[in-house]
Amino acid sequence: MAGIGFALKRMFEKDTFTNRALAYLYSSFIAAGPWILSVISINFLLVLMKLANIPTEERNLFSATIVYSFLFSQVLIAPVQLTVTRYISDKLYNQEYARIRPTFLGLNKIMFFLSITVCFLFYYNKPLPIYYKLFASYLFIIISMIWVLMIFLSAVKNYKLIAKAYFFGGALTLGLIFYFLENPIQFKELQGASIFLLSYVIGLSLILVLFLYNFFSTFFYGDKYQYDFFKYLGKFATLGFIGFFYTSGLWIDNIILWFSDFQETIMGTFTFAPYYDNAVFISYLTTIPTLVLFLVIIETDFFKAYKLYFENANSAETFEEIDKAKNKMRGSLNYNLIYTFIFQFLITLTLILTAKPIFKYFNINYFIRDLFRITSFGAMFNIFAFILILVLLYFERRGRALITAFSFFVLNASFTLYFTTKPLKYTGFGFVIASIITFILAVIFLKNYLNQIHYSTFALQPLYLKDNNDIFVRLANNLNARSEIDIEKMTSEKKI
Repeated sequence: MAGIGFALKRMFEKDTFTNRALAYLYSSFIAAGPWILSVISINFLLVLMKLANIPTEERNLFSATIVYSFLFSQVLIAPVQLTVTRYISDKLYNQEYARIRPTFLGLNKIMFFLSITVCFLFYYNKPLPIYYKLFASYLFIIISMIWVLMIFLSAVKNYKLIAKAYFFGGALTLGLIFYFLENPIQFKELQGASIFLLSYVIGLSLILVLFLYNFFSTFFYGDKYQYDFFKYLGKFATLGFIGFFYTSGLWIDNIILWFSDFQETIMGTFTFAPYYDNAVFISYLTTIPTLVLFLVIIETDFFKAYKLYFENANSAETFEEIDKAKNKMRGSLNYNLIYTFIFQFLITLTLILTAKPIFKYFNINYFIRDLFRITSFGAMFNIFAFILILVLLYFERRGRALITAFSFFVLNASFTLYFTTKPLKYTGFGFVIASIITFILAVIFLKNYLNQIHYSTFALQPLYLKDNNDIFVRLANNLNARSEIDIEKMTSEKKI
């Protein structure tokens, strides 16, 4: 994402309020677009549903539909997200641009098939109207495709169109809601929830179409090797596990509390914990400024110093020059990390202290407010740990990043289970403690690596490269061969 970071950096350098405001806006959508879309959508549309006198049960059904779709689509893409990101980065670095479009097509086919399978298995025996099941399934598929597109759109660099897509999609959703409330479609059941869900998926469809236009207008050529990224699943297997464990760790506390005293079951379909889920969702929303700063500052200033150090290490520079570059890189990293952490801490502390009037103004339940005051600390330390995991991956410390992600998953599950046996006032403590310990672990790993970076750079390099012919390489070759046959058949049919 460094390329898009540099583009945004140029906007920040223009010292005007308008340019800085737009840069922060674009950065927010790039860093956390789907997250903003889901969190704000849930809370804002629920307020509209309440004003429109939609029954509470239907409001909860609508909320649970979005939560499930967002959560499990993210878990579904997690095992391949980092791996495909690495594959794309390598191809862009090697200027193999013809591999980007086929990779997108191949990954989308797989995610589309998996999404349909998950929806069928989940909704098949659920006591919901068939049209609501179709809307909900379509929502899950679209969100899954948007997750895929967000992996690739960082290479497109058209951040203005990305932001506009979210804006127009949201505007279309609101426009349709107001239109359907005045001119309602007559559904036999779940009138309000169906109207809101239909409007929401149409708005998402517009976002998807604009994203697809953005992508295909940039990468308009290349059809072969659609499944070549499979080779990286074996070569960089740790990336898949890092993505899976970290993403699963994000939601394991929610899932555990779905089966606690917070549990609510909506129409025999969705089991969730609305109070805790909303508190955690809002808490994660407060971390978006940190993601923006990481995108704009860490991935630009630090990247320059990082690149200089390894260029010196790979050239005939003296040890003094290499050591000087190391100190510069370490200083840049330390300064930017500390600056980002302090910035997020001040935001979190301010929101905790002002939570009472803010939540009262938006008429949000006081119990959600009290949970937010706890979970916001967990979200803060969690985002710190996430940034450090990304930094470890910058340095190819995949093993340590995997241990960090796995530790977060295990700790969050263990501590959350432990505190479910305690009084309700301790709810969320498991998430906070797990996030703090994970953050400390990541700090230790990063500090130890930086202390011995010269040794790791020069003494731990492989003496030779061995050919990789594992099961994923063979699978990629077979799938690529099949896809090429299909492409040739389609081409010959068009000619006829």
